[in-house]
Amino acid sequence: MKKTSILITVLLLTVGCNKEQSTNDKSNNTSKKETTMSNFKAGTNKVTFKSQGVELTGIVFAPEDFDATKKYPAIIFSGPVGQVKEQMATNYGEAMSKLGYVYLAFDHIGFGDSEGNLRQDENPFKKMEGIRDGVSYLGTLPFVDREKLFGIAGCASASYMPIVAVTDKRIKALVTVSGLLDAHSRFFGGQSKEQMLTLIKMSNDARQKLYEEGELEPTDVLGFEKNDPKKLDPNSINGQGYDYYQTERAGTQTFPNYSYKLAATMFETQPLVSAMQWAPYLYTPYLGIYGSEAMANTAPATIEFYEKASEPKELFEVKGARHVDLYDYPEYVSQATNKIDEFFKKYSK
Repeated sequence: MKKTSILITVLLLTVGCNKEQSTNDKSNNTSKKETTMSNFKAGTNKVTFKSQGVELTGIVFAPEDFDATKKYPAIIFSGPVGQVKEQMATNYGEAMSKLGYVYLAFDHIGFGDSEGNLRQDENPFKKMEGIRDGVSYLGTLPFVDREKLFGIAGCASASYMPIVAVTDKRIKALVTVSGLLDAHSRFFGGQSKEQMLTLIKMSNDARQKLYEEGELEPTDVLGFEKNDPKKLDPNSINGQGYDYYQTERAGTQTFPNYSYKLAATMFETQPLVSAMQWAPYLYTPYLGIYGSEAMANTAPATIEFYEKASEPKELFEVKGARHVDLYDYPEYVSQATNKIDEFFKKYSK
């Protein structure tokens, strides 16, 4: 595979972004009025919480038999690069709430309905802070059992949430789904010195422009606008990404607060992150879920992380699933969430 193809594959594994638009009515069933402690209900609840000095917007999914006087196990979810809360997060939220969990999906700082002046900036360090603050928010809900608070990380967030979990033991057990666990190696290992310096310079120039002009327009760093879908192998990462992000399946036609464009500053921070090096020090129960047809990308990464991770740990292969299939195909999401439920129950005091 050519170096440029490797870069496109790396980015497609983490593709996604969003802009400041209204939430899609078709997929977001949250109420127009923000939920307060006194009016949480079964189903979806629109919430906000503070992170890094701004207000983030989320959805709390509550079980069908929800009773605010009871205690429930809870989950925080963080997903692929730039995705909004209505995409993969909602698919897993609907499933896990039916299994009896309170579940938080949220837009990270600068994405979707959340505040943040620099839009579409896929900065792992900001997102790690968002995850920590999301855990803190869940801990304030009187119906959340803090001893049964868990995490699910999809794709790129599998490079973020495990790092958080190394030192945040409020997360009692952790699951990655189609995990991109080593962005550092995928960038520096997949690119020549010259190619990496070109990407870094692009990010440095973007940051200088941001400082001087006070704003930064996101860019089509993946070249989606130039892609000819007829020439893409539908089973390749490029083809899977196009089918997911550029069609009604998960594109702006269905989720108008999503955008495939990203802030060019991402190349300053993405290559610095790897959960792999922290795996031996996780000390938190871990489950890695991957698709059997993702052997060219995230399956090997998940297996490697599992092998390096501290005990207790488990692996689960979803037969027939490709990388992106685990985002939204009902038959695969169902297998994954049933396994997640089984795993979390093992670590519920």
